[in-house]
Amino acid sequence: MSDDASARLGLPYLAAGQLQKHVTLNEALTRLDALTQTAVVSRTTGAQPASPADGALYILPSGATGAFWAGRPAGSLMRAEADGWRAIDAPDGLLAVVLDSEEVLVRRAGAWAPLSTGAEPVTALQNLTRLGVNTEADAANVIAARLNKALWTALESESGGDGDLRFTFNKQGASDVLSLLFQSGWGGRAELGLIGDDDLRLKVSADGGTWRDAFTVDRATGRLWFAQGATRRETTVLTAGASWTPPAWARWVEAVCVGGGGSGGAGAGGAAGTVRFGGGGGGAGGVVSGLWPVNGFSGALAVVVGAGGVSGGVGANSTVSVGGVLLLTGEGGKGGATGSASSGVGGAGGGGLIRANAGGDSSASAVAGAGQAQTRPDGPGGGGAGGGVSAANVAFSGGAGGDGAVLHVRAGGGLGRTTSGLNGQASPLSALSSAGGGGGGGGGASSGAGHPGAAGGLHGAGGGGGGAGVTAGGAGGAGAAGVVWLTAIG
Repeated sequence: MSDDASARLGLPYLAAGQLQKHVTLNEALTRLDALTQTAVVSRTTGAQPASPADGALYILPSGATGAFWAGRPAGSLMRAEADGWRAIDAPDGLLAVVLDSEEVLVRRAGAWAPLSTGAEPVTALQNLTRLGVNTEADAANVIAARLNKALWTALESESGGDGDLRFTFNKQGASDVLSLLFQSGWGGRAELGLIGDDDLRLKVSADGGTWRDAFTVDRATGRLWFAQGATRRETTVLTAGASWTPPAWARWVEAVCVGGGGSGGAGAGGAAGTVRFGGGGGGAGGVVSGLWPVNGFSGALAVVVGAGGVSGGVGANSTVSVGGVLLLTGEGGKGGATGSASSGVGGAGGGGLIRANAGGDSSASAVAGAGQAQTRPDGPGGGGAGGGVSAANVAFSGGAGGDGAVLHVRAGGGLGRTTSGLNGQASPLSALSSAGGGGGGGGGASSGAGHPGAAGGLHGAGGGGGGAGVTAGGAGGAGAAGVVWLTAIG
């Protein structure tokens, strides 16, 4: 121990009987001022400041310049004092806060180093009760970090690891919660983990208050259960020809083609006292469906939507094809026959695994026949036949149009009447069914012209037949246009 200064900080002692004791005391206080709670302005400033604050401390970098700084070794601790500079001897173990870089240095073996990477770097932090990175941890969040990016990488085998990286999270019991909570604006939006039991769950929320299960994985079987359903389906309804490309997410395409409905036939005209039949009802367009994997074809699907028949004509086919190859055809319904002295036959329904509903047959001795509805109960209805006229000049009512999708989403067929028939109805829920009701047949007339049949309802329904008359038969109603449904499934 020196008799002149303290062992660690080198503070000069007052000697017994010393003159000008205040000089020695002031020197000790100045040194103490520099070494206590040491705050350094900078350790990268190389040019000696012209007007430093009194007491300002600097750690010199290599090659410092200035009257007092030049030639001094890097790491020197310099203090501005009384318009001059004094070099302060810094003992090992001294901690210094560098204000401009916001770091803490430690003096070890005569050199400065960051506290975390000194001569003996920190390699373990044990039993911390809180840790905050760029923010403050609290009792509820004992580890808190405020940052934009984070990186975890596996320790390689050449560095003593095995190349794997696994995070392990553990909860106390099955009824407890172990989860990752994802927030937006501090409101919960998704939670993934073992939430209240030991099955893996994903829950989502729109407002952070009401939560809905998205899926659950049974820990015993590995089976996946989707609480809200998992299959994605999007349906495009085409009422005119188009090119359609499956969306990128689709794995299957389901197609339903409905052909155009056939037109009702015109009623017969002739002199009173002769038998005259009304026109037959138009047949409904055929209904066919297909299901194809998207990887089974390439390119867009070409869609043709069949028009409804007119003037007793057949409805056009609805088709789906790709690359010139026909994949699916919904046949058009056949037109009802023109009434004659012996018959007024209804048109056949379009073909399919089950033939579509046919149009009704006319009669000259009773109410005309109704269009079919039960032959293809999920398809459009056939048109009702036109009313006939007997040899006794008795006129009969036209037949009713057949209901569309009678066992599914019923679209009513148009009424057959003694006057003009009524139009068939379109499906009341077009998103669920496209089958329209058949048009009603027009009534026969004992004088003048027969009454016209009515149009079939959208889509694919047959038109009603025209009623028989004297001067002319009534015109048949038009068949309804077909439709194509394309459903992407993924």
